[in-house]
Amino acid sequence: MNAVVSNITQSLPAEIVDTDPQQIALYSQDVFTVGPPVCAIVRPRNLQEVQSLVSVCLERGTPIVTRGGGMSYTSGYLASAPESVLVDMAQMNRVVEVNLEDRYVTVEAGCSWQTLHEHLAPMGVRTPFWGTLSGRFATVGGGLSQNCIFWGSGQSGTAADNVLSVSVVTGKGELMETGSASQKKAAPFTRHFGPDLTGLFLGDCGALGIKVRATLPLVPLAGAKGYTSFAFEESGPMLRAMSQISRESLTTECFGFDPYLQHQRMKRASLAADAQQLSSVVQKEAGLVNKLKQGAKIALSGRRFMDDVEWAMFTISEGRTDAEAEYQAARIREICMAEGGKELPDSIPRILAANPFGPVNNMVGAEGERWLPVHGLVPHSKGESVLAAVEAVYERNRATLEQFNIETGYLIAVVSEQITVLEPVFFWPDELNALHKHSLEADHLARLNQFDASPDAWEAVHKVKSEVVDVFSAEGASHLQLGKAYHYQTALKAPALNLITGIKAAVDPHGIMNPGVLGLS
Repeated sequence: MNAVVSNITQSLPAEIVDTDPQQIALYSQDVFTVGPPVCAIVRPRNLQEVQSLVSVCLERGTPIVTRGGGMSYTSGYLASAPESVLVDMAQMNRVVEVNLEDRYVTVEAGCSWQTLHEHLAPMGVRTPFWGTLSGRFATVGGGLSQNCIFWGSGQSGTAADNVLSVSVVTGKGELMETGSASQKKAAPFTRHFGPDLTGLFLGDCGALGIKVRATLPLVPLAGAKGYTSFAFEESGPMLRAMSQISRESLTTECFGFDPYLQHQRMKRASLAADAQQLSSVVQKEAGLVNKLKQGAKIALSGRRFMDDVEWAMFTISEGRTDAEAEYQAARIREICMAEGGKELPDSIPRILAANPFGPVNNMVGAEGERWLPVHGLVPHSKGESVLAAVEAVYERNRATLEQFNIETGYLIAVVSEQITVLEPVFFWPDELNALHKHSLEADHLARLNQFDASPDAWEAVHKVKSEVVDVFSAEGASHLQLGKAYHYQTALKAPALNLITGIKAAVDPHGIMNPGVLGLS
């Protein structure tokens, strides 16, 4: 038995330590990269087991990497040091407290966004940011470590913008509680008590410790929703419309696709999936007449209306009343039409809103191709110019893209009132890895092509992706889930770099917490 594993099993229950080779292989890869194998997976069930593990690892200087739902693609939870131990937080998944009077919820880090949302919905509340599209698997702790966007982001910002307190086991084995809970006699009801300690542990990709709990604010569920869909002939008018919608805070979700990515998503859907999703839409509608009306409208529109669409944009708005939601949708129509947009049936945002945490089959292409997104967050004023700079990268690499049949597309979204998100996406024929096969629905996986491994194509994607990252960094973009894929340490100004390295040294003096992530040793 490996000496590290032997040490761990002497201090922790054997049933939470896993050295099965197949599990080791599965947990040592993310959506894009297969990393070096960890020596063990530990699945703690409580705070005490987390602290015991850190104490054992401290004795030997054993590196620790922490994994949430495993839906990342930036090597953030892949080991970069020999004989690393991976902490799988999936067993710590309880909703600890829902305080409706003081409007907060405390949840263990391994709880999925879907589980949390479904737990809260019968109480008439949700968190302001309430998850990612991969929230069936993606966890609260992983989302706060990586930072993430989607549900609620149009008005409420990123996951990290919506946290009151976190409880973190640091690299010294200490339990650090933040926000008002950092006091000796206070509940975690507010983020601020002196300097913002909560923010230090958000977006850190596990470099500063292991999150065990988080407390998030609660808001009422919307009384009404409004939906719009628009087609644009070019990206510029769509970007300008989305930016204005964002500036006026008219949507909780506003996102768009280029022609290639749009057609990929249409090809992925099936008639059976359409029928299942339509059922969810009808169930969400209030009143028999409205159920019949919306169901008939979606069934009649089908997906044919997307056949000739170039750039497509979709919005979901929330209001306390029908009148408020209708006003927001009406104003969105004015903005889009002023930019030359053509209104489409609103079935796609309706279906998505009714099925917020669907299967993660979109983590591969429609024919079984590999998939890799990369992204940058830029101010609205730079959206068009940065998109053009990314296109220039593709033109420089056109021969390489064509040689390996690498296709590219875009997802575009807005966050709060300030941010345009540009997410270039790559698809290429290549062998799926174990994580894909584990995560996709079995019947969907069975229908896909089984491509041969193409390491040269993977390297080509990595090269072009890295050039896109360089462009984003040169344009001053920010990023979510930095992991080991984006410029951070090398991009920081000296005072900021000195501060973050000093904080790292203070909470993880022996450097055992995810060494190498964020470019920090």
